[in-house]
Amino acid sequence: MSTQTDASGLDVVVVGAGPTGLLLAGDLADAGVRVVVLDRAAEPVQIPKGNGVVGRAVLELQRRKLLRGTGLRVVRPPRFRFGPLALELGLLRGPLHVLPVPQHRLESLLAERAARLGATILRGHEVTAFEQDGEGVTVQAAAGGSAAELRARHLVGCDGARSFVRKSLGIGFPGVTSANIARLARVTIPADAVARVGEHIELRGIGRLAPFRPNRTGHGSITIAPADALDRSAPDDLYIVSTHEPRDGSEPTDELSDDELRASLRRVLGADLQYTTASAARSVVANSRHAERYRDGRVFLAGDAAHIFSAGGSAINAGLLDAVTLGKALSAVLHGAAPQTRLDAYQSERRPAVQRTLALTRLQVALEAGDETGEALRDVLGVLLQHRATSRRIATLIEG
Repeated sequence: MSTQTDASGLDVVVVGAGPTGLLLAGDLADAGVRVVVLDRAAEPVQIPKGNGVVGRAVLELQRRKLLRGTGLRVVRPPRFRFGPLALELGLLRGPLHVLPVPQHRLESLLAERAARLGATILRGHEVTAFEQDGEGVTVQAAAGGSAAELRARHLVGCDGARSFVRKSLGIGFPGVTSANIARLARVTIPADAVARVGEHIELRGIGRLAPFRPNRTGHGSITIAPADALDRSAPDDLYIVSTHEPRDGSEPTDELSDDELRASLRRVLGADLQYTTASAARSVVANSRHAERYRDGRVFLAGDAAHIFSAGGSAINAGLLDAVTLGKALSAVLHGAAPQTRLDAYQSERRPAVQRTLALTRLQVALEAGDETGEALRDVLGVLLQHRATSRRIATLIEG
C-alpha cells in the first residue's frame, strides 16, 4: 500500500525527532514554514541518554520560553569539570550556562512546542530513500507496512551518528574511535551503603569518589553522580554510574547484563559496588567524528548526523545551535528575504565552531590518558587552570 503527502504543501522534511530535529521543526513552524518531522521510532525513546545542556543553547531555549512552568532551572556553576581537572569560574556570573534536564524530557518539551506551532511529527516513519532535483526533494518512507512518499523543497538529516541521510549522500565522516569502552547504568544504592560527604560520595568498602567526573584507578575510571542532582523527581538512592576500561575487543551493546556491569565495576573499583537494582544498562564506544560537509544541494545535516563528540557533554549544545542557525537560514530563503547563497552560511558558520568544540573534547580525552603524555598534560594545564582567567576563557569556548 502506498500513500503520498500533498506535494505542494511542504517546505522542509526533517529526519529525526531528537533535540536537534525538534528544535529546528519548532523554529521553522514558528516562522511560518511548512515542516514535517519523520522518526522511525513508533514512540519517543525513554532510555536515559543525555543529562543536560551545557552552553549557549541554554539561552536559546530560554528565549523561546521553553522552560516556563517546568521547574527546570538554569545554573551558572562556580566550577566545572574539564576532563579530570576543574575549571574554577568564580561565584558571580560564571560564563557557562548549564541546564540539568534528562534528554527525554527535553525532547518532550521541544515536541510539544513544535506541534503547538504547527509542525507535524510522524513517528513510526523510517526514511528508506530520497532523491533531489532542481525544485525539491522526494522522500520515501516505510510506515507500519505501508509506503509513504513526501515532497518538499528541502530535507534535513537530524538522524544521529549512523545517519541514513549522510550515508546516502556519500558524505565522509572521518574521526577517531576510542580504544576504551564505557559501561553505563542507573543503579539503586541502599542508604547504608552510600553517603554524601561534602562534595564527595562515600561508598561502603570502597571509599570516597568525586561526583560528575572520572575517578581514575589502576584499571580504568569510574564516574558517579546522584540522579536527583540532574532530575529533581529522581529518588535519592538512584545514581548514574559509568566505568571506562580498555576495549580489548568488546563490542558496544544497547543491553548490558547485570553480571557484566558488576564485573566491570569490580575490575575498576577493586571491590563490589553494593547496589540492589540496575536499569538502562548499556555499553558504548566513544567516537569523535565530523562530517566533511553539512550540505549537498537541497539536503542538510545537523546534530549527531554532522558531528559526534567523545567527551565534554557538548553534543546537545552543538546540535541545538545547528538547529538555530539552519532554521534562520532556511526561513529567510523560503520567504524570499534572502538569496540562496544564505544557505551556504550555515556550513561556513557552524563547521568551524564545531571543529573548535571537537578540539576541546579531544583535549579532555587526552587529559584522561594514563601514560606519560597524559600526566604531562595534566601537570601543565593544572598549573594554568589555577588562574581563573584561563578557566573562564576555556569555559567561554565550551559555551559555544
